[in-house]
Amino acid sequence: MRTFGIVLASIVVLSATVTAVSVNSGDFQQLQGNFLVQLQATPAFKALSSSEFGSHLLETITTLLQTGGTFDEVIKLLEELKNNLETEQLADNSDFTTAKASIEGDIKLNREKAAKAVQEYGDATIQVKNLIVAINDLRGKLRNHKKQLKSILDQRKSLEASNAEEQREFAKRNGEQRQVIEVLGTLITDLTNKVLNAQGSLSLVEQKQLFDQIDKIGGHSPISVLVDLTSTFDQNTVRLIIGKLERLREAIKATLAADEANHEKSVATFKAMIEKLQELEDDIRNDEEKSKVQLKSSENAKISETERKATNELLEKQSNTAREASEAQLEVATDNYESRTADRSRSIAIITQVIQLLKASEQEQQQPPAI
Repeated sequence: MRTFGIVLASIVVLSATVTAVSVNSGDFQQLQGNFLVQLQATPAFKALSSSEFGSHLLETITTLLQTGGTFDEVIKLLEELKNNLETEQLADNSDFTTAKASIEGDIKLNREKAAKAVQEYGDATIQVKNLIVAINDLRGKLRNHKKQLKSILDQRKSLEASNAEEQREFAKRNGEQRQVIEVLGTLITDLTNKVLNAQGSLSLVEQKQLFDQIDKIGGHSPISVLVDLTSTFDQNTVRLIIGKLERLREAIKATLAADEANHEKSVATFKAMIEKLQELEDDIRNDEEKSKVQLKSSENAKISETERKATNELLEKQSNTAREASEAQLEVATDNYESRTADRSRSIAIITQVIQLLKASEQEQQQPPAI
C-alpha cells in the first residue's frame, strides 16, 4: 500500500529525529510506557488494530513512543502525513479529470467517426444499387441500339433490292416502249411515203418488210391483226392503218411519260427513305455513343462507390475498436482512481482516528489523579 509506505518513511524520519534528541529521563520513559499500556487497552485502539494499515501504523507509533518520541511530535507527524495525503488526492483528482476528459474526447471522436462511416456506408450502398440499375438499363439500351441498327440495315437492304429490281423492270419496260414507238414511227413513215405519197400500193417485198416491222412490235398486236385482215394495201386501207398507228403511238408515248414520271417519284421516294434511314441510324449511333460513355462513367462510379463502402466499413470497425479500447482504458483508469481514492480516504480516516485517539489519551494522561 502506497500510503502505508509514506507513513513508514515519515516515521523513519521521526525516529531519527527522536533519537537525535533522545530523552534521558527514566521517569519520562516510564510515564510513556504506562500510557501505552493504558492506550492499548482502549476499545478504539483495538478497533484500529483490526485493519492492516491501522495495525501497522499503531504498532509503529507505539514503537516510537516507547523509544522516546513525544505525543506532540507523533501527532504533528500524523497531521503532516494527513495533509500530504489530502494534497496528493487533490492532484490525483486533477490528473484524473484531465485524463478522463482526454479519453472521453477520444471516445466521442471515434463514436462520431463511426457514425459518419455508417452514414457514408449507407449512402454508398444506395449509390451502388442505383448505379447497378442504371448500368443494367444502359446495357439494355445498347442491346436495343444494336437491334435497331440491324433492323435499319435490313430495311436498307430490302429497299435497295426492291429499288434495283424496279430499276431493272423500268429499264426493260422503258426500252420496250421506246422500241415500239420507234417501230410505229417507221411504219407510219413507210406507209405514208410509199403508199399515200406515191399514189400506189406496196409491192410484195415492201409488204414483207412491213410485216417484219410489225413482228418487232409483236405478232399478236392489234396492228398485226389489222394487217392480216387486209388483203391489199390500197390508199384507203393504209390511211386507216396510219391513223390507228398514230393513235397507238400517242397512247404508248403517254404511257411512257406516265411511267417515267412514276419512276422518278419512286426514285425520289427511295432516296428519301434511304436518307430517313440514314438520319435514324445517325441518331441511334449518336445515342449509342452517349450510352457507352454513360455506361463507362456509371461502371467507374460503381467501382468508386464500392470502394467507398469498403473504406467506410473498415473505418467503422476501426473507430468502434478504438472507442472500445478507450472505454476500457477509461474503465481501468476510473477503477484505479477510485481504488486510490478509497485507499487514501481510509488512510486519512485511520490517521484522523489515531490523532483523535492520541489527543484524547494525552489529555486523559495529563489530568490529575483523583483523590
